[in-house]
Amino acid sequence: MIRYTILKVISAVSLWVFSLVTPIVAADRAVDSTHVTVTAGSIGGSYFVMNTAMFDIFSKNVEGLAYAIVPGGSVSNPIAINKGGAQFGLSFTNDLRSAVIGQAPYSEALTEIRAIANVGFEARMHVFVAAELGVRSMGDLVTKKPELRVDTGPRGTGSELSAKRALELHGYSYENIREHGGRVIHSQFREMVDRLKDGHLNALMYNDLLGAPLFTDLVSSREVILLPLDDRVIKILAEDFGYTPGVIPAGTYEGQDSDVATIKRHTIFICHKDMTEDLVYVMTKLIFEHREDLVLAYRAFNIDAATVAADLPLQLHPGAERYYREQGIIK
Repeated sequence: MIRYTILKVISAVSLWVFSLVTPIVAADRAVDSTHVTVTAGSIGGSYFVMNTAMFDIFSKNVEGLAYAIVPGGSVSNPIAINKGGAQFGLSFTNDLRSAVIGQAPYSEALTEIRAIANVGFEARMHVFVAAELGVRSMGDLVTKKPELRVDTGPRGTGSELSAKRALELHGYSYENIREHGGRVIHSQFREMVDRLKDGHLNALMYNDLLGAPLFTDLVSSREVILLPLDDRVIKILAEDFGYTPGVIPAGTYEGQDSDVATIKRHTIFICHKDMTEDLVYVMTKLIFEHREDLVLAYRAFNIDAATVAADLPLQLHPGAERYYREQGIIK
């Protein structure tokens, strides 16, 4: 296995994840020394697991690479990277589309972020409600006006933003929920699932992969219903905000007898534009060389030459572009 040398070793302390590689003597490439902050997602969610898997591979193959992984979200990650508070992270395609043009929730266009790879993780919105609410559609929320105690995920995440938009477009906004005695809560993924299981919540809205372990645990622990989004709302979310229509196929979860209409989006590995070309080149190369290892670490990964650099909502970093051109992935 080829290993890559960083010119000097630096150390750092992280609140969440820290890795420092023992110096490697034999190497065929030198890249500038760097310590990076990686902004992920909700602890226990896919973004945190995926970043950890990637940077574990990077740290084992690049001498002297020090990194810290911190919680973040699809909406906030581009902002943190654009400002230089973080150097690498993940974000959904629709949020990046909004970020580069300055569409809400972004107050200005973010010009300092670049794409490295579409890592293949496809997240779909899941709307679970307790069966005892008697709700079978999003429209029922408006007509029945239940006392909803719903968790939509941490603020600043793409999941929370998509939930807020979907509720508003269905006519049952955060304000409407509170007006009818309900509550809107913003927890980490694992916490919201546990709270719905134990009865503190009666609904949650979250974007993750099909058959996510926490979702599977939820449906086996409490009787819940998976609600579809209305076709009208899906169309607006696609046309105005860049989401893609999607389906949660029948049988994905215990007791789910029919397809459930929803939205989906893909995940892009991004960085600050000032990251060195050599470092990003090596990272891109390692993603491809270890794509099977990434899938073993987390099945949501799907590193495919046909899609890794296709239809990206923002400019490629020169290091990634160089690797893709060498491999004939882009012309």
